[in-house]
Amino acid sequence: MVRFQLKTAIVAMIIAVVGVGTSLAQTKQEVVTLKPKLALSEVAFAAQMLETIEIRGSEVDAFVDVKKVFISVLEAAQKDKKEAKDVVTVEMSIGQAQNLLALLQRAKLTGADAERYKKLVDVIVASAQPAGK
Repeated sequence: MVRFQLKTAIVAMIIAVVGVGTSLAQTKQEVVTLKPKLALSEVAFAAQMLETIEIRGSEVDAFVDVKKVFISVLEAAQKDKKEAKDVVTVEMSIGQAQNLLALLQRAKLTGADAERYKKLVDVIVASAQPAGK
């Protein structure tokens, strides 16, 4: 039952991001960039979760594109000698965010990671909201 509710919540969040992305894309012809702020440990958590999913051949490009976002942030943070608790800005297009949320829907995680997962998804979805909301 809890798993069904979690999946339902995730699907609702993806729909919200798609809706926001569609409305933003209609008002601007340029690529919309999201800038969620995450602790470096959460960026590493997201990258690790991506490693747990099974993908189809048709999803390889989207997977690699999304993974590059997190790997580049981790590499830059390592170069800058940042600590796990340091907050970084993860820049991604609305399309990358949609792909990330769709891929993470299949991530395998423990119950102990559920709150951390929810926080990650909430921060990404919130970054897609127009300013002032």
